[in-house]
This record gives sequence, C-alpha cells and structure tokens, in this order.
Amino acid sequence: MSSAVHVPAYVQERLRIVAEKEGFVPESLSIQYEAGSKSGDGYIGLIVRARIVGATKKELTVICKFPPEDRQQRERFNAMLLFERELFIYQQVLPVFEELQLQYGIDPQEDTYFGNYPRCYHAYCDSEHGEAVLILEDLMAPQRPPMKLLDQYVPIDCDHVRVLMKALGKFNACSFALKHHRPKVYEQLSQLNDLLSVVLDTEQTRPLTPRNCQLAASTFDAAVESKFQQEMLNLSRSMWPRTGAHIAGVRAEPYAALNHGDCWTNNVMFDYDANGRVKDVCLFDWQMARYGSPVLDYTLFIFLCGELDLRRSKFESLVTTFYDSFSATLQRMGGNPEKDLPREELDRQLKQFGRLALVMGTYAFPNVAQLPVQVCENPALYRTDKRLQHYYALMRELVKDTEKFDEIM
Repeated sequence: MSSAVHVPAYVQERLRIVAEKEGFVPESLSIQYEAGSKSGDGYIGLIVRARIVGATKKELTVICKFPPEDRQQRERFNAMLLFERELFIYQQVLPVFEELQLQYGIDPQEDTYFGNYPRCYHAYCDSEHGEAVLILEDLMAPQRPPMKLLDQYVPIDCDHVRVLMKALGKFNACSFALKHHRPKVYEQLSQLNDLLSVVLDTEQTRPLTPRNCQLAASTFDAAVESKFQQEMLNLSRSMWPRTGAHIAGVRAEPYAALNHGDCWTNNVMFDYDANGRVKDVCLFDWQMARYGSPVLDYTLFIFLCGELDLRRSKFESLVTTFYDSFSATLQRMGGNPEKDLPREELDRQLKQFGRLALVMGTYAFPNVAQLPVQVCENPALYRTDKRLQHYYALMRELVKDTEKFDEIM
C-alpha cells in the first residue's frame, strides 16, 4: 500500500480510535493507505483503503469514506447533505434493524436475516467544519472471502438479480417492522426526501438534463416516431423537481418504506459458493437513501442494470421472489404481509412509479454505452458510431417498456 495518498488529520484520528477498539496497541501500530477503486471518487466523496498493522503482525483493512476538503467543491455537490444522510442510515437505522431482528429471534446465520451491508466501525460528522467520515468493512479484504463488483457495462443475469431481490425483500420487511415496533425512528425515516433529484438539479449538473433528453429524442425519427421524440424532449422540462414530487413517499402511503435510493451495479457486490454460484449480496453507498415506494429500488435495477428478458419475461417471477422474502422476514417480526403490503399493491405501484426508470435511463444509458461527450452533444455527427447505435437500442427498448407506466406530471 502507498503512503502517498492524502488523508485528513481528523480521519487519521478516527482510524486510531477504531484500531484501539479492535485491540491494537496505539504505540505499536502503523496505518498504510491506498486510493479507493470506485470510479468517480473525488466529487461527492473520497474513498481510501486503510491497512492497520500491529506489532504482532495483526492486520485490519477498512474503507474510509470522507468528503472533499475543498469547501466550494463540497457545496457544489451537496457533499455534506449526502454524508449526513448516509451516517443517519448507518448510525440510526441499520442498528435498529439488527436489534429488531435479534429481538424476534432471527439469527444472523438464517436466510431470513437482513444483514446485507458492510459493517460500520465508526461514523463521525461535523457539518459546521465540513468534516465527516465513515469507516467501513472492506469487502475485498484479504482476511475474508472477497466479494465481487460486477462490470457496470454488462447486463446482469437472473441468478444475480434474484439474490438481490431476496435481500431487498428482507430490507423492506425491516422497514415495515420499524413502523410497528419503533414508530419514532420510523417517523424520522418518513422525512427522508429524494436527494438524487436534488443532486442532479444543481448548477453543475442541471445542464446535463436537456443534453441527455435531446440525445434520447434523437433515437427516434421525427417523421414516423414524433410521439416518442416529443415525449423525450418534454421530459427535460423541470425534470428533477417533477420527478422528486412524483416519487415522494407520501404518494406511496400507507405502503411507503425506506429505499436504498441508488441501487445499481456499482453499489452492490456479490458473494459466491465453492462452485461459483452466486449466494449473497451486499449493498453499500447509502447516501441517497429515501422514503418512497418499495418498488423503486428493484424496478430501477431490473430496467437499467439487468438483462432485457428480466423485465419482459421474468419480472413477475423476480417480484414473487422479493415478496416471498419480504413475507418470511416480516412474519418473523410479528407483521402481517398481506395487510402491511398486499402483493397486488406492488403491481399498482409499479404502474404508478415505474416511469422513474425512463428518467434515470436518460442519465444511465450514455454511461452504459460509454458515449464520449462529443457524441452526447452532437449525435447527428456520429450516426454510424457503434456506441451510439448501442445507446439507441437501449433507449428504444426502455421507452417501449415504460410507456405503460403513469406519466411524470
């Protein structure tokens, strides 16, 4: 590991607190750092891997996540708002989920237990001074079986998505159990607005909306497909304020729940058995967590990250997997799945909120197709570009498959 990575003094101090709690002797430990591997680090947050080494060669590898030190950069990208949200999840919500499950006799080794997130060793936030850090379990540490981050440019198959659906079912069960057993915490949850629509509507990101919608509109021939072309152009009109209002949790009541809020390929890692079969999943990056419809996380993942046949021929089967998992965990915690969240309500809310997949597709698909900026800005000059043709194929199918959902007004 390289020591050239810059780590703020307050983060180093918090790491030493973790080291001492984990049994390292302060006088005889060393900490080595290397840059995190997630693409896009540096705008909203920085990710550093830290290896704590003791005198007896005892080691602990952790992930440190903290905001940029530059104040203007933090403000430009609402970094502190996002860190406050993620710290709230790790400090106030996930520990209560754990407590409730243990209270009702669900063992962490059981299939019905929701523990699909990294262990949090330490969380600290001082918004006034622009300081925040999350010190998390390293899912790729050499001391544990490493989990795998899939290629964001390759559609995900049914086996992986089914494992994710089971985890999301258990996650939602914990949210509904919270409503029954910890109403004060649940009340706090219900105040979590959609931050994604805030982050994507800043001075820095707002110009991307008309560009992306015009790119999507160029998918269609104005002479024969003017309806779809105009729909994509109309989408750009105050897109994010309208989207935030459209998916507000109050519109999903009384069946709203905690959402991960940014459930896509780069925010999940998978675990495998000895035969290479996927067996588990871990969700991280909770900074966009929000209160909303239970269908949002899995709908966005299936429509934007999954293979095409998942939403066309396997969607019902996957939703059944979600609901069976939800029901099993909620029943263990004293809930009534058919009353708390009827199965048919998921179908109704898919129709009501599913158009979010189209909105997010205008942002996700240029990335999935790996379009250079010049192609995004002037698609007419690159009509034969294979990457643009790939994008057009993705967008055309997405528009077709989301047409049946309610419009965002």
